[in-house]
Amino acid sequence: MKIPSLSGRSNRSAKVLVILSLAIILPAACTGDDEEELPGKGGASHGGASGSGGKGGSGGKSGSGGNTADGGGEGGTSNAGAAGSGTGEGGFSGEGGFSGEAGLGGETGLGGEAGLGGEAGFGGEAFYDGPRVGKAQTFAALAYSAITTANISQITGELGVSAGAVSKITGFDALTFVKYGTDSLVPNSQRTLLAQQDVTALVGDIDPRPCDTDLTDVVGGLTGDITLEPGVTCMNSFSADVLVNGHVYLDAAHDPNAFFVIRGNMSLTVADGAHVVLLNGAQACSVFWRISNEVIMGTGVEFIGSVVSGTAITMKSGSTLNGRALAQTAGVQLDANTITIPATCTHVQ
Repeated sequence: MKIPSLSGRSNRSAKVLVILSLAIILPAACTGDDEEELPGKGGASHGGASGSGGKGGSGGKSGSGGNTADGGGEGGTSNAGAAGSGTGEGGFSGEGGFSGEAGLGGETGLGGEAGLGGEAGFGGEAFYDGPRVGKAQTFAALAYSAITTANISQITGELGVSAGAVSKITGFDALTFVKYGTDSLVPNSQRTLLAQQDVTALVGDIDPRPCDTDLTDVVGGLTGDITLEPGVTCMNSFSADVLVNGHVYLDAAHDPNAFFVIRGNMSLTVADGAHVVLLNGAQACSVFWRISNEVIMGTGVEFIGSVVSGTAITMKSGSTLNGRALAQTAGVQLDANTITIPATCTHVQ
């Protein structure tokens, strides 16, 4: 019998020792970050880590986790592999967080709230501190008792009586005239009453205002060619009615908030052919004539502003009014006149 060589057995034993050594070393090496060399196992193990990594700075590693997720995808359809894929996308969402911070930069959009500052355009309206006519705005003529016209008058605006029926408005038979009274259908039955209440409020606003120009007891009132500046002009008299004659110029000096209040404690007579003229941006909606008693306009008068009479208003043949005739306790009498409410205004009337 031939005895085998010991050297051959020694070689085989050496090979076995090498293989066992590798088997011990390899698992230890595969527990590190190089797990991507074994996609199947690496996908499950690292995918879980990527989930928590998405929360913090290690979420930055989610980028490589994304590659691991892809490896998981190729290795199989395990749930861990799918979670790895979700985490990889989460990595990009993390970067989206930085984009979100760019959104904070977008808070310069809040700077766009300067657009609210743009409401200064609307706020610009606050600079106007003149009177307002309120619900009387739509009325060309508003009386307490009646409105009549001897000859056809041209009216742009509404007609109303606050203490009488629509039948108290006579001479305005065309369907183009819009008329209101206490017998108008609800809710218009209250329309003239509410408007007249706002006229009372208008007087309550005007009367306490101090005089910027005091023409008290001036003989003849506004006579000849006279220019008035914005503010309150007082024409009180202790003995006689006030007369307006010639041309009265209202100069706004290009101030869009300029207003003119002409206030008198007696009656006002406007002479034939008298003219009120707007200059330098003055607006008809910003002109108010507050007269305690009656207002009488002669023939051929060109008048401007909201005329607020404590009693009656009478306009004689051919006179025109760019404004409103507002009679508090009596009627409005017309004769072939034209009344037009102000069409344009830079503030609420």
